[in-house]
Amino acid sequence: MTSLMTAAELEARLPANTLPLNEAGEADLPRITLALEEAAGIIVAHLPWLLDEAGEVAQPIPPRFRDALIGICTDTALYRLTDRVSSHEDDRDRYAANMKLLDKIDREYQGGLSGPDFQEASIVNPSEDEGIGDSRYFKKDGPL
Repeated sequence: MTSLMTAAELEARLPANTLPLNEAGEADLPRITLALEEAAGIIVAHLPWLLDEAGEVAQPIPPRFRDALIGICTDTALYRLTDRVSSHEDDRDRYAANMKLLDKIDREYQGGLSGPDFQEASIVNPSEDEGIGDSRYFKKDGPL
């Protein structure tokens, strides 16, 4: 899966010497790229509507969510690279807040409705002519 950002964009957002280095002392691009792809996967798991028909992140990302999603991608990739989520309470809280924000974005985009079995609701008016009975009223059969 294509990430929401490149390794160079991630590096530009972080303080110097934050990203892992390889044996040559340069940024470990394979690890960074993998972390960015995993971060995009986590985001898409919460926001499946970001995918296009080919299974890639649809471009452009809706502008009202783009900056928030880039920030979440940055944080999530950094968590994947440094494994700080398991060791620092502040980082775990920030990670949890990011996941809540993803859920909020999903609800806003979906108009308040989302979930794996998402279906649009429709109003069905009972009509005997169309064979749709009115099930709101129940009639008791027989004596009590």
